[in-house]
Amino acid sequence: MATCEKCGADKRRWPRSCSRCGSGSGRMDAAADVADVAVQSGLVGWLWRGVVSMVRLVLRALG
Repeated sequence: MATCEKCGADKRRWPRSCSRCGSGSGRMDAAADVADVAVQSGLVGWLWRGVVSMVRLVLRALG
C-alpha cells in the first residue's frame, strides 16, 4: 500500500485516488477542467441547439 501525500492515509496503488480525501483523482480533475472550458466557451449551448435541431428533424420526418 502507498501513503497519500495530502492526508497521510493508507491508499491503494498509484493511479487510484485516496479513499479518505479523494486526492490523486487525475481523471476527475481533467474532466472537470474540460467541463469548465466547455461551459465558458458556449460549447454546451451549441451542442444543445444541435440536439434540439436533430429532434425536430426526426419529428418532422415521422410526422
